[in-house]
Amino acid sequence: MKRIKLKDVCDIVSGCTPKTGVAEYWDGDIDWITPAELTDETCIIKESQRKITEDAVQKNGLRNLPERTVILSSRAPIGKVAVAGKEMYCNQGFKCFICSDRIDNMYLYWYFKGNTKYLNSLGRGATFKEISKEIVGNIEISLPAMDKQIHCVGILNKCQNLILIRKNSLKIMMI
Repeated sequence: MKRIKLKDVCDIVSGCTPKTGVAEYWDGDIDWITPAELTDETCIIKESQRKITEDAVQKNGLRNLPERTVILSSRAPIGKVAVAGKEMYCNQGFKCFICSDRIDNMYLYWYFKGNTKYLNSLGRGATFKEISKEIVGNIEISLPAMDKQIHCVGILNKCQNLILIRKNSLKIMMI
């Protein structure tokens, strides 16, 4: 099976935080996410806790993340992952992957979900570990044909749904 670097099949974008002391940048209606908003159960994220304004976007040169962008936390902690359910923005704690037509976004989501330990091993830094855009761009993954990617995603989605159903039934039994 062919192995390929992520930078060859994705446009990789880093997030950015507008200055928090500038009131005109905050409490708008544009979604702006942080790693703290992602959980182990997060798959598709459609709304953020904090919102920014159009002024924040324009004056800080923020790059929008189109719907279906794969969002990976790159520090504090490394390895939380989700897919943008609509256009949004994010802070600098993420590396974001806008997938080409050669890689299915959910295939990349499941790759990251299953390789958290590996991603953490790539972290660099003394105060806290972080993975850079260069490091994630050079990650090589196995990339089957698109129909096989979609088949794998279907199986993994079914497994995840079964796990969630079982977790919910266990919660009900505990009540």
